[in-house]
Amino acid sequence: MKARLLALPLIAATSIGTVAAAQEAAETGPATYVATVDPGTFKRAPLEEKKTGVTADPAAVRMIVPGLEKFSIYRLIGPPHFGEGITRRWNYVLFLPLAPGSTERARCRMEIRFEKPEGRYHVVVSEVVWQDQACADRVAAAG
Repeated sequence: MKARLLALPLIAATSIGTVAAAQEAAETGPATYVATVDPGTFKRAPLEEKKTGVTADPAAVRMIVPGLEKFSIYRLIGPPHFGEGITRRWNYVLFLPLAPGSTERARCRMEIRFEKPEGRYHVVVSEVVWQDQACADRVAAAG
């Protein structure tokens, strides 16, 4: 019985947050996927080549758009792959399929940048940056 009572406020808070996000999206229109390609952003990290990363669905990565709350990214592609700590940038190693249904994967580096808009409680995505144009194109083509 206690577990139910504790869970109810969390469900209500989540519903309220979802309703607020839906209302905001309706007011501002749906966010579109926008990505930048900047190889100079990606500095050499210790043991970078040994990062296992995660195989990601390009359609899920495409949902990471400006305005998305920071912790919603966990549901899409998981936590950052480099020891980010509390920062306004998360870096990932993603393996994207070369073609739909293909078992071959391309290794891609992606950085997600965040901002805290004035008057908002949550930190949100401000920009998605890719190391390679081919990776950005794969995600942009996912529908």
